[in-house]
Amino acid sequence: MSGRHQVQDATGVVVSDGDGNYLVSASASAPSDSAVGYQTGALHLDTSNKRHHINVGTAASSAWARSSPVREVINVTSATKTLVLADSGSLVVLDLATGIVVTLPEANAANTGWYCDFLIKTTISGSNVINIDAYQATDLFYGYLSLNDHSAATAANNRVFFADQSNDDQIVLGQSDNTQGKMYGGVFRVEIAGVNMLVCSGQLQSDGTAITPFA
Repeated sequence: MSGRHQVQDATGVVVSDGDGNYLVSASASAPSDSAVGYQTGALHLDTSNKRHHINVGTAASSAWARSSPVREVINVTSATKTLVLADSGSLVVLDLATGIVVTLPEANAANTGWYCDFLIKTTISGSNVINIDAYQATDLFYGYLSLNDHSAATAANNRVFFADQSNDDQIVLGQSDNTQGKMYGGVFRVEIAGVNMLVCSGQLQSDGTAITPFA
């Protein structure tokens, strides 16, 4: 059975557990990661932006995922980006011509069901690359990516590549001749389907004879 609860009008509605950790809270802003005192699974209402948030972290260090009719859009304009559990469901827009390295969350039981969609907004220039890196070498990709030439329809230029499920822990979109799918317009999804299991699918735009994006 639940312990005592408190209703505090000064902060909206705050329901606490027997240890004093918040279970439900409200304020005129989004909660901050790493805040102390919010139980795992706690709900927070942002009354200003009309969005709910859930603590997927711990009472000692919160991590907030947004629960809303509209999903989070993460615009990546820097060279590195580390995604976390709270980013699940987001659209990740890759927008830096000089290349981006994205690190995924660990593929473990706690993170199973996590997913993000990726959009290549800006073509990566020259020999620069987009790397979608697993958290660790034992987290392997399953699934496929389809590469399609933006100007030709030959079989060599339009191919579907499957991860070999033995040692592919990266998606690498590179090559200075754009044969590896780093051109604008590519869309793909990555999902954590279980321990050490990353599932990907999507379609990438390329130029010339396509080569595998898995490594």
